[in-house]
Amino acid sequence: MKYITYFSFLLISISMNAQTIHQSRFLDADSVFSTKLTGETFIEKRYKGDPFFTNDWVKGAVLLTSGDTVSGKRIKYNGLLDEIIWLNPFNLRKVKLDKSYISEFWYKNIQGKTIHFKRINVNDLSAVQQPAIFVEVALEGKVSLYIQHKFRVFDTENFYEDAKQYSIELIEPSTMYYIKLPSNKYIVAKSIKRNTLLNLFPEQKKDIVKLLKLNHLNFKSESSIIKVIDKLNKELFVK
Repeated sequence: MKYITYFSFLLISISMNAQTIHQSRFLDADSVFSTKLTGETFIEKRYKGDPFFTNDWVKGAVLLTSGDTVSGKRIKYNGLLDEIIWLNPFNLRKVKLDKSYISEFWYKNIQGKTIHFKRINVNDLSAVQQPAIFVEVALEGKVSLYIQHKFRVFDTENFYEDAKQYSIELIEPSTMYYIKLPSNKYIVAKSIKRNTLLNLFPEQKKDIVKLLKLNHLNFKSESSIIKVIDKLNKELFVK
């Protein structure tokens, strides 16, 4: 009798999930008891250029605001929309995940390197609150560095298909850097140069110049910028 009761409960649970799927929201249906991903069907638009940070669907882990982690999902990050797209393995439907329920996510790129993204709320120089965005975690410490892999529409182009004229948007990468200061304020920059840090930390200006010179540090690449900020954290902002 208890098996019949359990089976009835299972059917009811599945039925409730099925009713939700028919609505505009979509639930991950891996199992009745596992943590769910929620979102809505993603309708892909044609662009000239790729709006995704990676070309391939990669297995990743998603940390929800509830504290639960959902692993082994095939995802892509859409830099134009600033959204995570999940490929449902059961019906190959593309789902735009609910951004407000996601804190962080990780995946490995083709080279096998783990890429870590985090959703942050930033303030610009005028202290006006900006919407939450996904950024790559380059380095975290007293001074943190985040990279926004965004894309932008820069033009439109007309083309013909089946004797009809259409218009398509042209997109390109538009990387932005976010420096989080010890005061928890964010500074936004299109590029990071030597003077960027000197202007941010005028009281430590002499120490920064000395540090850069002694360690032969420069700002020629993202990896070199990460080394600079890492050195600042270890030698100037240790307290």
